[in-house]
Amino acid sequence: MFRLILVIVMAAIGNLAAADLSGRWTGTIETNGSRVRIFVTLNLFQPSTGGLQYRPIVSGTVATGDETKPVPIEKGDIQGDTVSFEVHDNAARLVTFRLSLTGAGLGGEAEVGGQISKVSLSTLARSKVGSGSGDRIGPGTPDGAISNSAGPGVYRVGGGVSAPVVISKKDPEFSEEARSAKFQGTVVLAVEIDPSGNATNIKVVRSLGLGLDEKAIEAVKQWKFKPGQKDGQPVTVAATIEVNFRL
Repeated sequence: MFRLILVIVMAAIGNLAAADLSGRWTGTIETNGSRVRIFVTLNLFQPSTGGLQYRPIVSGTVATGDETKPVPIEKGDIQGDTVSFEVHDNAARLVTFRLSLTGAGLGGEAEVGGQISKVSLSTLARSKVGSGSGDRIGPGTPDGAISNSAGPGVYRVGGGVSAPVVISKKDPEFSEEARSAKFQGTVVLAVEIDPSGNATNIKVVRSLGLGLDEKAIEAVKQWKFKPGQKDGQPVTVAATIEVNFRL
């Protein structure tokens, strides 16, 4: 009976509305008048089972100063438009963040060793991370990563140009660092599918870090596509691919 009651309570909690804060954020963290650049990536994964929706799982990374040394988010939680999480910074200190949606930005505080710092973030790239495990390919240009004009000999879907279709693929592998941190999310790649059905000129549009960007590229290079066509002939077509990492 206790287990049944617990499941019901968890389901009710999970049905509380939560804002979609997925995406990349940048801003400043201010301590005693001194400001440092901060970069935050948030991924929300909505678990469900038996038709019940549970509280979203929050993951991501935080980097200060620059983006080259991100650390994984731990104990992430979201209630309404407020997200909280912890990180162990590069000095191995435990930092607790509490951030709330304020218009188009996130604002709040970070606490380490009793010291409170002010955090102000604005969005770099907002993107919903789905709960499914499939990878998607499309002609869109998320986050403006692909310009409106493709390179010479590269077409875009539409106007008589068909979209490439995946006919075989290799699932991406987790990096050891991401697996140890139980880190998951979606990498978005901008690619060009050539007439032979291979992905070329691969660029990262939405990054996860922790070695997952490289794993996504490594996997997609081994995928095989039915190339897009124009006037019945295979051509090189620009596309975007979402590669999902789920534990």
